[in-house]
Amino acid sequence: MPNRKFPVLGTSVPSMLGRELIMGRMWGTLTKASPDHLQMVGPRFAGKTVILRELAHRLRGTSGTPYTAVLFWDLGHQTPDTDELFMQRLASELSAALVDNHSAYAEHLKNPQDNPYQDIAEVLHALKEDGGKVLAILDGFDKPLSNGRLTRNLWDQLRELALKPSLRLVTASRRTLRDLIRNPESQTSDFWNIFDPSPVRVGCFDDKDLTVLLGQIPDVRLTEGAQTELWNATNGFPVLTLEVLNAVCDGGNNAKSITPEVMKAACEGAFPFLRDKIDSLWRDCSPQCQDFLIRVSEEGTLTRAGSNSADIDTLIDRGFVQQVGGNKVQRVSRLLEKYLEEQPNENSALFRMFSGVGSYQQNLKGVLEHRLVQIDNLDGILKRFLEQGVGDFPDHPAVFLSSVHGILERALTLIWKAECWDQEKSKPRIPSEWFSIWHRNEERSPEEWKTRFPEGGQRLRLLDLMTGTQRTDRLARLVTKNTYVLANALQGFRDFGVHPKSADVDLGAAYAALHLCIELAAVLTREL
Repeated sequence: MPNRKFPVLGTSVPSMLGRELIMGRMWGTLTKASPDHLQMVGPRFAGKTVILRELAHRLRGTSGTPYTAVLFWDLGHQTPDTDELFMQRLASELSAALVDNHSAYAEHLKNPQDNPYQDIAEVLHALKEDGGKVLAILDGFDKPLSNGRLTRNLWDQLRELALKPSLRLVTASRRTLRDLIRNPESQTSDFWNIFDPSPVRVGCFDDKDLTVLLGQIPDVRLTEGAQTELWNATNGFPVLTLEVLNAVCDGGNNAKSITPEVMKAACEGAFPFLRDKIDSLWRDCSPQCQDFLIRVSEEGTLTRAGSNSADIDTLIDRGFVQQVGGNKVQRVSRLLEKYLEEQPNENSALFRMFSGVGSYQQNLKGVLEHRLVQIDNLDGILKRFLEQGVGDFPDHPAVFLSSVHGILERALTLIWKAECWDQEKSKPRIPSEWFSIWHRNEERSPEEWKTRFPEGGQRLRLLDLMTGTQRTDRLARLVTKNTYVLANALQGFRDFGVHPKSADVDLGAAYAALHLCIELAAVLTREL
């Protein structure tokens, strides 16, 4: 499409159009007497980065705001994967932001010493004394949370920095921060409590936004019917709306007044450029979301009552459906319907989804998502790990393998609490009668287990013994040999994920690990 009026995706971030309602809320919250820390949430292609760039630009160019420095850090690129690297990068980014108005502090942070956290804390304290304040905008915050390697210590340190009056934080991610935390220990950090409990949500354009967009093309006027067709096709989702308007401008017609027929043709023309983006947005939705949308498509209108509110919000934020009247959901976007119509019917679904290696690797994720949904009463922490793990496929199998450690640790913790937990000391202890039985049956069990609970790989030896061997019947009250076999099989994947010998992770092997994790969770849930 030549002469594109609206840059949609590219190497540079386009200018913000519309979105003044969102900008107004953020501006008011960040410039009031006691500013809050904010988290921005929205799906891919919604324009979070565009809004945050504009926020940074306005704050830097407006006198009288509380901020003497504005830091914009894109964490989606060159993402730090250790606590040390994160703090070093934060010091470097802060140094660059302070150059104009606080050059001495910028120089102090330019080459942080052994403890960058302490250097940052000192600078923030000095800024407070000087009456300075920094706004740190952390875009792509999903990335550092996705690998599970950043520890609670880092988040606690960030909280201490954020409690200083001279620093305010804005994060942007596809889901809320609490939903993204992988490390169970990190979940207990108070860092997540510092943010305004109502995230700034970025989703579809509204009527005022559309008026601003149309103001960019004054030679083109949309009739009322054409605007209706535009809303029907896109529900106002940014990347879809902008691409359709590009098609209107470049459609080769000389009419200044766009009719519904011309708009329909523009939607058809834009679809090939949008197919991959719609596919990405659709695959980001859980099976429950997709099932709900199919119901809306078939029934026309559904109420929110009795349905998962988060699933419905996911569909609304992507412009796949529209909410009307406060409680009703309707109108599947025409562009999404066109995408779904392209998918072969269910008679050939198995062949389509699994006949080739590429389709198998792409679609096995959906099978495992459905399997996970089938596990009732699943432990909350295990569920969080597994949902995040499924989300890593098929693009980031190595990220998932790094979280197998946490899944196995949580599973073992649940076993110990059910089978051999010392309530008084709040830690596991092997019952003394087990040692007598093992000794009588000539089972090998280290003597130090009597005084120190086994660690590392020895815990799987304990699980093997307590679930029964050729010499000894099962001693565990609840867990069975099924649990041991699955946990033991996961141990190798756990070691590989923590200490990978190669940068190449086979997708099929990673899927096998995910399947093992899900079935271990299923067996444990039944047994416990």
